[in-house]
Amino acid sequence: MDLIELPMPGQAGPPEEPVGASRRLLVWITAGLLVLVLLVVVALLNRHRAELANRGLSNPPAPTIGPTQGAGPDQGVPAVACPQIRDEQAHLGYTCIDNSLRQGGIDTYLGLRIALNYEVEPGWVLSEGSGVPTSAVQSPGSVVIDYRTDGYHTNDGTTGGGSEPTSVDVRNEVQRRTMLALQRAYGDNPSARTLSGQQRKLSGTTGYELLTEITIDPDYRRAQGLQVQTERLWVVGLPTPTGVSIFMMSIPDDRSDLWSKAEAIVGTVHLI
Repeated sequence: MDLIELPMPGQAGPPEEPVGASRRLLVWITAGLLVLVLLVVVALLNRHRAELANRGLSNPPAPTIGPTQGAGPDQGVPAVACPQIRDEQAHLGYTCIDNSLRQGGIDTYLGLRIALNYEVEPGWVLSEGSGVPTSAVQSPGSVVIDYRTDGYHTNDGTTGGGSEPTSVDVRNEVQRRTMLALQRAYGDNPSARTLSGQQRKLSGTTGYELLTEITIDPDYRRAQGLQVQTERLWVVGLPTPTGVSIFMMSIPDDRSDLWSKAEAIVGTVHLI
């Protein structure tokens, strides 16, 4: 059995550490650990943000499909504003169907150099504007498109001779521009039917007007969370010495109240 040596009466034992000092040391250690953890969290957040920024630069999100603008502003396009529009390059003047329309960049979906629009619901816009054949996105060669009520064969935008496009050239260009819009501006698998197609005299010049009703594909609508179901597209062509100038107006059923006003707006289109 080991002997336990007890201190003699009056003999001091080993010195004890003050309680207050121990507590202060524990507080400093805890504070240091908290600061270290905070620094690690901040570093991880900054790294995550940097990765997101780099990902956005290398893979920018695709533009929303629909009658929205397909390109940014072009410095060569003059600034215009409602209610009256003058497109000097297309030699066209016309009135805005709604003064809420604002100019954006060149619209490569509808092929418009002068493009005005406003958002009627998230991801979908009402559009109006004008352009010339060269401002449309070209399709390779001739394309055939069949509507529910009729079909037509489109050309590649060339004219049939003479100093100005013929009436056939104007009609073909209007049909071609309608076809390109259907391919690019109304989501996946839209269907369409012709409401009217006819020659129309505007400011003394005979042109061609095509009115198309477009039905947005239900699956596409659900996937995009859209309320729009149908849209009406007016495409008007007028002959000029430089080719066929085009006026377009695309109005979704979110603003079907404007459909009855559209023909009157088409009537304001004139050569300048």
